[in-house]
Amino acid sequence: MSAPPSLRTFVLEQFLDADARLPAVLGRDAADVITPDRTLRDASLALLVLPGPDDSDLTARLLAALREFTDPEQPGFRELLDVTGAAHPVGDVRTPATQALAAWALHRAGVLLYDAALTAEARERLDRVTGAVLRHDWPARLDRSWSTVLDGASPLEDTALLVLAADAVTTSDAPFLDTAAHHLDRYAHGDGVWAALTPRGEPDTLHGHRTRASALAALAWTALHRRGHSAAADRARRALLHIQAHHGHTGARGYWDRSGADSVVRVDPVAALHGRPDSPFPAKLVADHALLALAARRTAALTTGDDSGLPHDDDTAVRLKALAEDAAAEVERYTDVRAGGVFQGQGSWFSTPVDPTVPLARHVLVPPRSTGSFAVGNTTYVPFHGKHAHTQLLALWALGDRVPTAPAAPALTEPPEPDPFDNDLGHVTSAPVTDGLVDFAAYLRWLRSTRSGLGYGLTPYRAPLGLRSDRTAQTFSVLHVVSDLLALGEEVPDVPGILRGVFATQNPDGGFGEQPSVPSETFTTYCAVLTAVVLGGGDHPDFDRDACVRFLRDCQRPEGGFGNAPGFPADAWHSHLATLTLVALDARPECPDDLVAFLLACQNPDGGYGNLPGSPSDTFATFRVVGALIALGLRPPHAERTAAWLHGLQTEAGGFRYRDGSVESFVGSYHAIGALYMLGALHSGPADTDACVRWIAVRQSADGGFSRTPGGPSETTDEGFIAVQALHMLEGKLNRSWAVMMT
Repeated sequence: MSAPPSLRTFVLEQFLDADARLPAVLGRDAADVITPDRTLRDASLALLVLPGPDDSDLTARLLAALREFTDPEQPGFRELLDVTGAAHPVGDVRTPATQALAAWALHRAGVLLYDAALTAEARERLDRVTGAVLRHDWPARLDRSWSTVLDGASPLEDTALLVLAADAVTTSDAPFLDTAAHHLDRYAHGDGVWAALTPRGEPDTLHGHRTRASALAALAWTALHRRGHSAAADRARRALLHIQAHHGHTGARGYWDRSGADSVVRVDPVAALHGRPDSPFPAKLVADHALLALAARRTAALTTGDDSGLPHDDDTAVRLKALAEDAAAEVERYTDVRAGGVFQGQGSWFSTPVDPTVPLARHVLVPPRSTGSFAVGNTTYVPFHGKHAHTQLLALWALGDRVPTAPAAPALTEPPEPDPFDNDLGHVTSAPVTDGLVDFAAYLRWLRSTRSGLGYGLTPYRAPLGLRSDRTAQTFSVLHVVSDLLALGEEVPDVPGILRGVFATQNPDGGFGEQPSVPSETFTTYCAVLTAVVLGGGDHPDFDRDACVRFLRDCQRPEGGFGNAPGFPADAWHSHLATLTLVALDARPECPDDLVAFLLACQNPDGGYGNLPGSPSDTFATFRVVGALIALGLRPPHAERTAAWLHGLQTEAGGFRYRDGSVESFVGSYHAIGALYMLGALHSGPADTDACVRWIAVRQSADGGFSRTPGGPSETTDEGFIAVQALHMLEGKLNRSWAVMMT
């Protein structure tokens, strides 16, 4: 493997064209442009970050690219151009923070080029921005003429950027900074800072707290401290320590991008639907971590008294330095060690409102037209294995230029014993599930009504309200519907049509997306390939099997596990999905011993497995690792201990907690049942299968589908799949190979 480029080299070679323009989002490299449109924010950041003192040619080219955003009719810059340079109408606004960032970039160019006229222009432009901000009481957005407020809220991130730009551009006394310091203090409360103020100037409690906003606020306060604002350093410390205390990922690494007004990380559909446009699901964003690392380093320097006039504080300095190291390590972990560049981050599904688990390389239900997002029916999501321009530039600004280093695979100290796996998917069940508590006729009516074109959607609903998915066909839901129809002894209608729809989602890289043209993922590739295999389409002329195998093998990381896309960080979840897909294609990973070593390193002394080495055990990861090892023809080590740990998670009600000390989980119960079934321990241990059947049955909704909560509205084909497959396992009637391969 050739050495990857440094981060700066990656940006220069893959993002910038001959005219120093850069697209908003790439896939793996310049050969895969996700969002070709250009933003004023990215062009400004590039001019601030990329050129050094001796890069006059690069500075001039980046300056010319920034000038293309100039509005010829109104003061200021347009904020969005397409790939050709044509202005998008939605870019005809004035976001004060973005306009200030552009003025800051012009000032930087003037300094690098020794151009006094340019620095003077930058100050003039910034004065216009700050004047409008004060005149309109700190709005988030104005119209093109600077006269009409389009959004009267006041985001903390914007206020902090205005302070940083004014500090950089203004060398002498700046009355605006004194006013800005007072306004910035309005966000502080207790040990945290609100992410936004409402148009009335009150805390926006729906928006809660945001990691990026807090990091930028800390940077702004460190700048104000240098200008003599006595309370600023303490504000910076409090903002960062609040993130460290409340936004950390449970049992894993890094920091979530948000918490609620009560400082708890949770899924919040109310805030997403009724607050500022957002996703209900928190995420880990690499850009946040870059800013967090920079802010923590600068604030730690103030805390230790370096040129600050502050008393020495060892404990706070140690905590801030640890925060900086943790944040920098996340940037490193989400760096592509083969192609170079930095990924956007990682999403997560949630088992409970407060304990995020189950990693996804996507952020679901984001606002429409989010940068780099894709719409699948009424659901919009961002694939987090995209490489956003601003993420690269912020990482470069915060951490400097660096060449990614590939982590090593753990040592395989205890090779598991072989246990041949037959991979027989020729039958699904040995007998029908007993009639009784579940109305399978109603469920089949519900399931068939999810049909959409050549596939199936997540729900039968055409345009549901709230945050529910519609019935637009997706590879994920096709797999579930096909699996349930076969498990219930029903004929799958129009198999040729389903296969055409599935193979239409294969991309030139060999992987499959959720829909045609959507980027490839290990997750969606698994769904598409397993659907094709069980429907007899493994040799279909529209299926490029060899390219698919190459794509999957390219998803294996140097540490042995697989990520959701080439170069993306590895975990037990995606290692499992990649393994099953390769086995289904009668192929193997290129480095099988490294994969096994990675999987075994996820086991804990309690017998369960975590999603990463060192993460606490949960049923999700335990199911995934056990299934991957069995599919590879290996006996999971310490199986008795694993089974005992799983049995200990069942509650008196019949369901399973997904982790020690947690509440019952519908999805987690399926994974506990499945892991025990694959180990042959579901019916030989203390599990109360009758109670579990009843626990699942009461989650059937009135329309025939299933919900994760009794009496709730039906959710998706995922919940239906869980119920049908788990009920068959609870009665000992599901083909073990099917239980291993069809998840």
